[in-house]
Amino acid sequence: MAHWRRSLIGILILVFPAAACAQLELYSKCNTDRSIEPVINYYGSRKINKQFAVTFFGLVRQKWGQALIGATYIPSPNINLSVSAGIETGQTRLRYSASLWLKRGENTLLLLGELGKGYQNYLYKVNVFHRFSDKLSLGIMDWRYHGLGPNFRYTIAGIASTLWVMPAYDHEQKVARCMVGWSLSM
Repeated sequence: MAHWRRSLIGILILVFPAAACAQLELYSKCNTDRSIEPVINYYGSRKINKQFAVTFFGLVRQKWGQALIGATYIPSPNINLSVSAGIETGQTRLRYSASLWLKRGENTLLLLGELGKGYQNYLYKVNVFHRFSDKLSLGIMDWRYHGLGPNFRYTIAGIASTLWVMPAYDHEQKVARCMVGWSLSM
């Protein structure tokens, strides 16, 4: 195992066991050709102090995966700025990510971008959500490789989880698809 991998594992073992929050997300991307692509996301965060946190993001799908570690700056409870870097399947260069999360009242905005090696190796995600109640949220998302469309969310507080569905139109590949997911906070 490469030295940097051992170092990363050591950092994760030290940083995440106590006072961390995490989210596991399982979703399926249903394509127009009737194929279903399962995806697993894991996000973890541990505050260092009121303004900084260490973060981890991992994604696994059938033919691709990534793992990123980074930092979040929290100038106020309504603003988060994050940067991270890590590895992805089949690449020797780092993959980078940056995001901005804003909250005003019951509305949130997320702008996220990722960049890997190569001209077309990037991802973007734009989420705008309104929380109508403790259980119901509605948003619109534009998410590369997924599409543009509404996102309906139903939260089950007793088990700290959210069920969601997003019918979308992928304007790059010119196809309709639907995502159905479940997120569990830990």
